Amino acid sequence: MSSADASGESTAEDMPELTYPEEDWPGFIREHLGPSLLWALLGIGGSHIVLAPTLGGLYGMFGIWVIAIIYLAKYGGWELGIRYNYGIGRNPVEGYGDLPGPDHWGQVFTMLVYLVGWTVILASVGFSAATFLAALVPSLSAIQLYLLLIGFAVALTIVSRYAWIENLMKLFVIVLGGLIVLGVFVSPPSPSLVAETAFSVPDLTAPVFLGIFAALAGYAPTGLSTTVTIGSWSLAKEQGARALRRKDYDPTDERFQEYIASWMRTGTRDFRVAFGFSFLLLVSMILLATSVFYPTPPQDQNLAIAIGSILQEGFGDWTFYLVVAGAFAALYSTVITVMDGAARVNADTLPLVLEREMDTDRLRRGFILLMGTASVIPILVIGQLPVTLMVFSAALMAILQVFFYFANYYIVRKHLPEAFQPDRAHTIYYAVTMLLVLGFGIMGGMSRLGLVG
Repeated sequence: MSSADASGESTAEDMPELTYPEEDWPGFIREHLGPSLLWALLGIGGSHIVLAPTLGGLYGMFGIWVIAIIYLAKYGGWELGIRYNYGIGRNPVEGYGDLPGPDHWGQVFTMLVYLVGWTVILASVGFSAATFLAALVPSLSAIQLYLLLIGFAVALTIVSRYAWIENLMKLFVIVLGGLIVLGVFVSPPSPSLVAETAFSVPDLTAPVFLGIFAALAGYAPTGLSTTVTIGSWSLAKEQGARALRRKDYDPTDERFQEYIASWMRTGTRDFRVAFGFSFLLLVSMILLATSVFYPTPPQDQNLAIAIGSILQEGFGDWTFYLVVAGAFAALYSTVITVMDGAARVNADTLPLVLEREMDTDRLRRGFILLMGTASVIPILVIGQLPVTLMVFSAALMAILQVFFYFANYYIVRKHLPEAFQPDRAHTIYYAVTMLLVLGFGIMGGMSRLGLVG
């Protein structure tokens, strides 16, 4: 492949052999769809299986407006991360080393989020998975099953490779998604429920509403800290500017702008597919919850039984076991993805903080063991309460995620060439939605202080 540089004097010998992405949909799905589906799975377990039924059970179809606002506000944080991934060939966490202030403070903060915050997530999603499994295996308690599930997840993520985990997660997402969407067509909300709840604005200052909103702001579709996780998975494919760096070429060289732009479009398309898929599933679950639960949402004591019954009216009693098994699969696959993603981020970040070469695979295995062991602590402190654990961890993420949106905007402005800088419309959107996300964080903080919820 030959190309010319800006002066028109470059020859084929001056340019690396570049592989452009597939532009057509069949080629895109076959070759490039993947990292963002892993990202989508991080949220499907918690927000879709536990929080969405709670929202729909409390407020009916009004919950769709709540979710739409949250998705619209948070999209920009991930879009900036993807722009950075493909535009400069680095994970955003690498760029956090250049944030104003003490050396590496942004990277240290990221590690704390992934060590502490994500261990709480692991506990909440893992115990929810154990709760669903206990409905299928009543001879064992939920805490016994939790310990078994965490032990198996530790072993699985230590020995597994990225491609194997990616394919497993795709299967879980497709099966669960088909089940949820099918359920909406079979058991949609009645016209009277639609009329009653779609535009019925609840008391927006009520503690219950503010508490569930804060939780969903943290978990729907996932926390913005996952911008680093999706960066790790995306860069593992070594595409776009990352491929140039591997060949010792400067990705800011103007000769590579067309190549990088093509991969940036592909990465953005990959994310938008997963983002839209996640939104569709969440809306579908709210519709089902409105039809089945409204106005009484699932509680800590009956979570698995209530969710398991969500398709019984439309399909029959046999669906109880299918839904419980599907919910377990979604939650447990989230456990695996959280453990793998957090360990990879920590293993990649520690050498940046210490500024020396380290065995990242050994670090990854160590972080997996540490998270698996420490994940029992939130359960011992908060209790064996799946919904309460989920709401707590989600509100915590609403607080912590504020950093990542602001940090991503800063590093994009600082590091990317002019050709890949946000235009005026995007800049206005980022400014408005960063303020919204900051508001979500304040709400999450108030929830944790007991001021709401």
